[in-house]
Amino acid sequence: MPRDCTCSLHVSRIAKGVKAGDLRTAFEKYGKIKDVYIPMDYYTKESRGFGYIEFYEREDAEAAYDRRRDIIIRRKPVTIEFARGQRKTSREMRVNDREKLDAALCARELQIGC
Repeated sequence: MPRDCTCSLHVSRIAKGVKAGDLRTAFEKYGKIKDVYIPMDYYTKESRGFGYIEFYEREDAEAAYDRRRDIIIRRKPVTIEFARGQRKTSREMRVNDREKLDAALCARELQIGC
């Protein structure tokens, strides 16, 4: 389902182990939340370090954005901006993750001289 870019916030710099419920709790005081999404790396099954909060109303997203410097999640400040673009499909994410994994393995091989 495409994300409504006018009502969605991109939250980056989230700590490992942060769950959708943590984001929901931090943002629900600004308005009714439609969806919370934290992309996971397809291969490692770990958080990619960012997430999305979609509000039903743009005004609620703006209210959260206006207070972005006050939002702390699990004692860590996060970076918040309005989301851009469409939500990627699982296939698109898998291809992107595979490319990053291949590049990391190649770089590691160059470092150890294999």
